[in-house]
Amino acid sequence: MILLMDASISAPSFLYYLSIIPDFRQSWKVQHQLSDILFLVVCAVICGSEGWGEIEDFGHSKLDFQRQYGNFTGGMPSHDTLARVMALINAEQRQTAFAEWMKACHDVTDT
Repeated sequence: MILLMDASISAPSFLYYLSIIPDFRQSWKVQHQLSDILFLVVCAVICGSEGWGEIEDFGHSKLDFQRQYGNFTGGMPSHDTLARVMALINAEQRQTAFAEWMKACHDVTDT
């Protein structure tokens, strides 16, 4: 699974596009960074996870991989946290971030 661009390619990483999605949660209650949650969900779904429980299980089994790209200092978010946070995020913003990343990948690799 290649979600981050190779250092020799001059397109921003997928994490950059996730980071521009606004986090409207109350900052003093935040235990898991939004970019960590979004990265986990995308990776898990690409790898075939279905449902919040399977996404949480994927996260636990791939925590070392996840920590290469995110902080996950609060550990792995629970399936309830994943569902609650994802419900707060505007679907159009998620779609736009993913589409913009895909466009950047295409622009870099298009010859």
